[in-house]
Amino acid sequence: MLKKFLCLILFLSFGKISAEVYRGAEYQKLSNDVSVIFLETNKSDNIFVTACLSVGRSDDVDKSGKSELVGNIFKQELEKKINKNPQGYGVEMTSYVGQEQSLFSFYGKQADLPFYIKCLAKYFYNSEISEGELAKEKEKILHRSNQSMSLDKNKLRKEALRSLYWHDGAGKPLSIEELNSITVDDLKDFRNQNYTNNRLTLVISGSLKNKDEVVKAIEENFSNAKKSEIKRLKEPSHHDATIGFDMDSPQVKFSCVEIYWRLPNYRGEKSVYDNDEPFRTTSPISLEMFLIHLKTELEKSLVDELKVASNVAFDYSFWNYSEGNLRISVQLKEKKYSKETEFLILGEIKRLASEFDKQKLVAAREELYKSVNVFSYQTNVIDTMNWLSDKIGAGYDYKFLKEYRDSIKNLKLETTEEVETIKREIVKFFKRDPEVISVLNPKGENDAV
Repeated sequence: MLKKFLCLILFLSFGKISAEVYRGAEYQKLSNDVSVIFLETNKSDNIFVTACLSVGRSDDVDKSGKSELVGNIFKQELEKKINKNPQGYGVEMTSYVGQEQSLFSFYGKQADLPFYIKCLAKYFYNSEISEGELAKEKEKILHRSNQSMSLDKNKLRKEALRSLYWHDGAGKPLSIEELNSITVDDLKDFRNQNYTNNRLTLVISGSLKNKDEVVKAIEENFSNAKKSEIKRLKEPSHHDATIGFDMDSPQVKFSCVEIYWRLPNYRGEKSVYDNDEPFRTTSPISLEMFLIHLKTELEKSLVDELKVASNVAFDYSFWNYSEGNLRISVQLKEKKYSKETEFLILGEIKRLASEFDKQKLVAAREELYKSVNVFSYQTNVIDTMNWLSDKIGAGYDYKFLKEYRDSIKNLKLETTEEVETIKREIVKFFKRDPEVISVLNPKGENDAV
């Protein structure tokens, strides 16, 4: 989320540095329950800060938009206050409100860090928004929703999410009536219930001269001792067969199919539904390695060899608080989607799972290992912060994240039994039918009804 700040980070260039040199990183849980992660950069007076808050749309019980309203208002109030600093230079902020986390990031001078912390705390607990400002924020959310829903692809994806997470309410369409009914007092209640110290982690990057002073400022300003519990629903089993959605659209020239499976996560928490849905106990690291292999091989198969598709794209996450999902998007070369094509795609996925041998597994492990080399000084510190903040916001433990790369490296693939154990899990997972298949077919003038 900090990509737009890249023009500001010339000070982060380190030249040629050995891959064995790792960035200094320190985690502290403070006496007021706020967590802090310090990331070292080179000698500079500049700092980056990301406030990672484990609050998102999943905490918005009626899915009326409270989490986004509170997050947007917090960002705007904070930006205004920070930019009233005596030096008079502008500080640009970025923010992201997701299903499970809210992230607020900015760049500034190290000397102003105590001032930034004071601003963060001021608006973390309290809001000064007026009814008029709230109305403007509602209009912005509605405008963004309308823009997104103008794409038929996004409409279908919303339907798929609703089907995957029916009880949780993910994918529920924005209700104008519910959005308009939200009051300033409603937002205050939501903030009081969810914006608490124990759900906040500050990631601070810079060559700090005195971390003790920073810690003291955080403890003094974030003085509200109230705690709140993270409550996220684990979706129960409710699909006996694949749910299908299809739409004819003038926005596409060729059919596009998207296939969904729910995924386990790295938190490793079991649920009462594990006996019904064994996917939750499937190793995330085994699946993630296979998906790295699958993306390359499925594209080669469907595009280059069978020539039924022009593109294959993957979107997935194993880092959700509860469970995530895998979406495989296949852009076809044919005008209309058919059951034969569906069987062909699913057959190729099952075939590649059954052929996942030791050589391919070792290669996938190496690729995954390289992709998460986030604590090396060769990695841009912004990429390190992006990787950390998204997962910290979703409730992951810093120690686990710090040791995650080593867990990949130390995964044993020496014996036939070790390899076969992973392969059995992957084959078992993809023996299951997909939860959802959605299809977007082209609609021309002659197809109109």
